Amino acid sequence: MGNYIKGRLKERSSPEVLLRQFADLYGQHPDLYQVQHSGSDEPTILFASAPDWFKGWVDIDASDDPYPDTMWKEFKSFLDGGDNFAGGRYGMARELAGRNLSFFAPYSLGEVCHIVQLAIQSRKIIVYHKKMLKPMTPVLTQTGSTNGTGASSDLDEIGSLLQLCEVLFKTLRSHPGGIRLDRMKQMIKEECNCRLNEMAFQCTKLIELFRQEPLKQTFALENDGKAFYVRAGDPSLFPPDVQRIHASVSSGNALMRS
Repeated sequence: MGNYIKGRLKERSSPEVLLRQFADLYGQHPDLYQVQHSGSDEPTILFASAPDWFKGWVDIDASDDPYPDTMWKEFKSFLDGGDNFAGGRYGMARELAGRNLSFFAPYSLGEVCHIVQLAIQSRKIIVYHKKMLKPMTPVLTQTGSTNGTGASSDLDEIGSLLQLCEVLFKTLRSHPGGIRLDRMKQMIKEECNCRLNEMAFQCTKLIELFRQEPLKQTFALENDGKAFYVRAGDPSLFPPDVQRIHASVSSGNALMRS
C-alpha cells in the first residue's frame, strides 16, 4: 500500500520530492513494478514478478502462530523488564527489531509485527494501556489497586463473568434500548456502584469479553453504524446459571457478590 511505502521512506529520511513522487518513480520501471490507482486512494504497488528471494507478504493479523515456544519464553522474559512502547504494534515491532534481540534475529520486521499482534490478541502478554503497549502483568497489578487514573478506588471490582452477567442485566433494566459498548464501564459504575477491568479476564478490549462464555451465549453485540450496543438475547437460550441470575434480577432481588 502506498501509505506504508511512504511511511518507510520517511523512516529513511528520504527527500520530500521522493515522498511526493514515489508512485511515478515505480511507474517508470514496469518491468519490476505494477502501480495500481483507485480513485483518490493511495496507489498500490505490486511486483511485476516476485523475486526469487521473496518469501511472500506477512499477514500481521493472521491468527496462526508458527513461532517456537522458545522464542515466546525469551520474549516473555524480556517483557518482565517492564519496558513500555509507543507507536502501536508497528512502533513496538520497529523498536524491538532495532534492539538486535537474539530471539528475534531470524525474523523480518513484518514477522516481528505479527508476533506483537499475537502477543496482544492471543498470548495476552502485552496490552494497550494509556496509549502505550505494556507488559500485561504490571498493568494488571496497577489497575487492580487503582481506578485506572492512579487514584485508589473504593468500588467493588467485578470478579467473575457470571457477576458481570448480573450487572449487565441490572444496567439493562435502566437502559432497555441497549448499553453502548464504549460507555459500558461508566454505566456499570453509575448503575451498580462497581467497576469492570477487562484485563482481569485476560482481555485487552471490552469486545473480547463477549467472545467468552457465558457472555457469548447471553448477549448480542449490535452495530447501528455509529457504535456497538450490548443487548440481552433470548432468555430461553441462556445457560442454566445465567437463567437463574436473570430471573433474580427481573424479580428485583439484590445483586450477587463474587
